[in-house]
Amino acid sequence: MAVPGAWPARGAEPSDSSPEPPSPSSSRPPLSDSSPSPTETTATPCGRGPGGGARARHAPPNPGGVGGERPLALFEEELATRPRVPALLRRMAPYSALSPDSDCGTAQRRALGTLQGVVAPSLQSLLGLVLLLRLPWVVGHGGVLGTAAIGVLLGACMLLTAVSLSAVATNGLDPGGGALSLLSGALGPEAGGAVGVCGFLSAAFTCAAAALGGAELLLVYLSPGWAVLPGRGRWGRLNNGRGYGAGLLALLGAGSLAPPRVRAVAAPLGPAGLLLALLALQAGSLRHALRPDPAHALCLPPRPGDPLLPCAPPAPPNASRGPPGPQGALPALPGPSARLLARNLWPRPPEAGLGAGPEQEEGGADASFGTLLGLSLPSAAGVLWGCSRCSELGDVARSVPAGSLGAATATALGYLSAALLLGASVEGQLLRDKFGATLGGVPVLAAVAWPWPWLPVLGAGLSAAGAGLQALLGGSRLLRALARTRALPLPRALSRGRLWPLLVTLLTAALGVLLGSLDLLAPVLSVLCLTSHLGLNLACALQGLLPTAGWSPRCPLYHWSVSLAGALLCLSLMFVTCWHCALLALGIGATAYKYLEFRSAQSEWGEGLRGLSLSAARLALLRLEDGRPPPPSLSLRPQLLVLSKPGDPPGPPPRPELVALAAQLQGGGRGLTVLGAVLGGALHEELPRARGAERALRVALSRAGARGFVQVLVTPEPGAGLAALVQGVGLGALRPNTVLLGWPRRWRQQPDPARAARDFVELLRVAGAAGRALLVSKGGAEPGPTPGVSPGLSPVPGVSPGASPCPGVSPGVSPGGSLDVWWVVGTGRLLTLLPLLLRQHPVWRGCPLRLFTVALLEDNSERLRRLLEAVVRRRGLPAQVHVVELHDGAVSDYTYERTLMMEQRSQMLRQLRRAQGGPAPSQPPSAAEEEEGGGGEPRRGPSPGNVRRMHAAERLNAAILAHSGGAGLVLLDLPPPPPPRPHRPRENYLEFLEVLTEGLGPVLLVRDGDGDGDQCSQYGTGNGETGEP
Repeated sequence: MAVPGAWPARGAEPSDSSPEPPSPSSSRPPLSDSSPSPTETTATPCGRGPGGGARARHAPPNPGGVGGERPLALFEEELATRPRVPALLRRMAPYSALSPDSDCGTAQRRALGTLQGVVAPSLQSLLGLVLLLRLPWVVGHGGVLGTAAIGVLLGACMLLTAVSLSAVATNGLDPGGGALSLLSGALGPEAGGAVGVCGFLSAAFTCAAAALGGAELLLVYLSPGWAVLPGRGRWGRLNNGRGYGAGLLALLGAGSLAPPRVRAVAAPLGPAGLLLALLALQAGSLRHALRPDPAHALCLPPRPGDPLLPCAPPAPPNASRGPPGPQGALPALPGPSARLLARNLWPRPPEAGLGAGPEQEEGGADASFGTLLGLSLPSAAGVLWGCSRCSELGDVARSVPAGSLGAATATALGYLSAALLLGASVEGQLLRDKFGATLGGVPVLAAVAWPWPWLPVLGAGLSAAGAGLQALLGGSRLLRALARTRALPLPRALSRGRLWPLLVTLLTAALGVLLGSLDLLAPVLSVLCLTSHLGLNLACALQGLLPTAGWSPRCPLYHWSVSLAGALLCLSLMFVTCWHCALLALGIGATAYKYLEFRSAQSEWGEGLRGLSLSAARLALLRLEDGRPPPPSLSLRPQLLVLSKPGDPPGPPPRPELVALAAQLQGGGRGLTVLGAVLGGALHEELPRARGAERALRVALSRAGARGFVQVLVTPEPGAGLAALVQGVGLGALRPNTVLLGWPRRWRQQPDPARAARDFVELLRVAGAAGRALLVSKGGAEPGPTPGVSPGLSPVPGVSPGASPCPGVSPGVSPGGSLDVWWVVGTGRLLTLLPLLLRQHPVWRGCPLRLFTVALLEDNSERLRRLLEAVVRRRGLPAQVHVVELHDGAVSDYTYERTLMMEQRSQMLRQLRRAQGGPAPSQPPSAAEEEEGGGGEPRRGPSPGNVRRMHAAERLNAAILAHSGGAGLVLLDLPPPPPPRPHRPRENYLEFLEVLTEGLGPVLLVRDGDGDGDQCSQYGTGNGETGEP
């Protein structure tokens, strides 16, 4: 049970339903520190306080209910719907008021490093299998130069795709998401889903290729007598490949059901097998170069396809000529030499009869560049697997770039080094023997290896098993994530558990196994891998070409031209490898993209490609009738309605800085800007003035470098006209969702300050009721007599035209000021979006970004800072995070007297208006209105509610002034306007805001629209619908 006057319980949020202490009976409540203060003992989940032991927390003195038991009293009326930042972070991540070093919190998720979390999955590719089964044949037909060209193209494709993947990873990530969450969160749901579908097909066919490669390894080299399935010739070999491939696929499925600990132990075996094959090849080449063994050398047979013959020893000079033999024949494995490398440098046509059997009947003589490329490209399939375990990484932004780029470089270097060693160590005639007939069923790579010829075979088997398991598990995760998005027509059973996604992945891989041959499956697999790489690169290139607030990668190697080059390279390689397979794969990806676009799936952050639809919508207004405009935090581009009061033509609008701010928020014409104004009077009398006002507003738009529309209304009542303008301006999706207005300057000096305050507050209420977000610019200089505004106008009040808002720094240079964001309540989506929009303009580009939040006594500041840093990384904000502790204290005499003077001034204005014949209250004020100071009767002292709000405004202003006094621009949550009570003075709200921003420079007060509050629960989930467990 709560003790009257005591602080709320730890973690409890203040609400309007919380009981307030009774009003003081005296005109001045006691402020002595010797007043008795209640104590409260709060037990943490571990029975200890933050310091480690149970202790009583003494509340500060509470002077009769006037004290600031609510340090954020300005926001108390909306804390039930817009929680404070700690309460919001508690929904998004496990939060505890315990010390960060406490042992009684929840168990942390497993944090993997770069080597185990990124490099190992990226190296789980088919490179080891390709090295053993196809690389010698590729070098023999394509030559060392052709194979090196394939390796360079392979490496360039992997490195460019790894750069795009690094850009996605450094753009922000949901900590609980997986590969699809990473892609969809940065590229949008359509592009992420299309890449995910192609990635799933690529994973399934990679598993099929691993099974077919293992079957060929078994039937050709290890146990040729096991080929017992019916069929003659080519069909017999295909049937045996299908049968044994299906069996190996079933073994891979059984292995994927192993416990996670067993899979974690077996995960390094794939990269270890690849390393084993490469080391055996290098050791064998080095041994042949240092210690050649002429006694056991084998020479090429006279007819290609025949077994190798022992080389005859060189005849002595005085020996008589004997019978003819293989003397003078070329050694098949002479060891590394520059002469042999020169002979194998260029492509050679295949010899007739070489590789008898499978070679002749399966089209092995077709050794075009596209065929050789298709057999090598499956080695590049491991790049995208670098993000398959991103949900378990300790630092995604650091591990993914380093691991994926390192794995891509290692794969390319391994392929090139193996090709160079084979070309310098083995005769071309032996290299062109695809199935080892010349060596008697021994792979060429095994004949070169040392110390044991079958080490490459073992390494290839481990590599195939690792790649198959990796692809099977990764494909099932992608399928489960796609099913959870509910965007594709997939059964709901696929979104639950592991068994059903695994079975569907196995059935899809079985379609690839039905081809029966690695040579037939390799082009299809290569094109599918390139399609997923193409989608990733193209999406990253478009994100860079269309600068959006949600796209701010921190990878230093990323540029949109790099991703565009990767997309063009992938597209070219697709058509060179197999043009009809490329058309089919592109059709699959485009169909998935358009279907997801039709279903309008929502992503958490980063739908940058929606800007294409918005740009097209501005040219084709009829298309905008189809959809309702999303809230500004989801569309990532606020559609602005700038309210301006035009002067008499030809005079300029009195607030040109608002137009410049709108121009720079829209980034040079992207998005929607409507400059609106309301004129009082009758339309038939004020029509010429309205036309002149429209021309003046268009001139202001042009001089500010903005492109938009102008709307001027003429109504007898300006207040009703403003309400109509806020509700009705726009068409379809081109409807403003954000209202930008200026602070009422010199409102105290106006003839009727209460009316000026009432008009301003009513405008805020109308905009809020219509679901519009609010931007209030405050702190600018008074409008001067300048007849126009230069194109270099500063976007904020108080900054001279053409100057940078950061003090003492020219535009585009790293400034001394900063953009300071104070996030107090709500989800902060629009509040954190606006600095990103401003930083896209050259004037603000050099300004650093700092994010502040407020922590009360019941909050764990260190834990709050860590969670806020995670949110900053997730939203892609290049901001420094600061947590300001705002502890409550006693109300000062100055605060009390200031509140009393404010109420007396309001009471005097009401009495003066009543004396001048103004409207009188129809009924006496209620008790609540008396408490707020809204009654007409004199009071003995200020109301406790106003004292509480004044005290909160002063404390928050002191904190902002201490940390952001020299900032170029301060962005702050706008407190909610007071509810529409008949006798509650509106000017008090303006007084509180004046106190809140006192002494600050340019300030932009921000309030999200109603649509943003609905996203709180969705944003607070750990994984989202697109994440993975």
